[in-house]
Amino acid sequence: MKKKLAALPEIPNKRYFPIREASDLCGVKDYVLRFWEKEFSQLRPLKRGAHRAYRKKDIEIARRIRELVHGEGYKLSAARQILTQELEALKNNKPIQEPEAPAETKISREAVIADIGELEEIISNLEKIADFLHT
Repeated sequence: MKKKLAALPEIPNKRYFPIREASDLCGVKDYVLRFWEKEFSQLRPLKRGAHRAYRKKDIEIARRIRELVHGEGYKLSAARQILTQELEALKNNKPIQEPEAPAETKISREAVIADIGELEEIISNLEKIADFLHT
């Protein structure tokens, strides 16, 4: 399920970026970048005390993660695997192949619709319980 993502600004020619600027350049919130740091070993900004300093390569990796997860609909585990393969290919000067993740690693539209239906049913039940408790 490909999703059209908003265009991202050009990465300025700077050595380091604070997390606020990095998040703006990647089109995600600060907390998302911090979460991705825990999930993707490839994303390792420098730490200066309590502050993070993102390099251009960190911004590029975070943008690719955004594309895989938010744009192409991959689960984190599949995105991690694809990113590992792509970075390995770049390191070995091999051409990057189109990612082939197992079908179950992508979230299907039908699964999302089914989940929404279940959530609506849960909300309805919770509203009935709340009404019962308030009467």
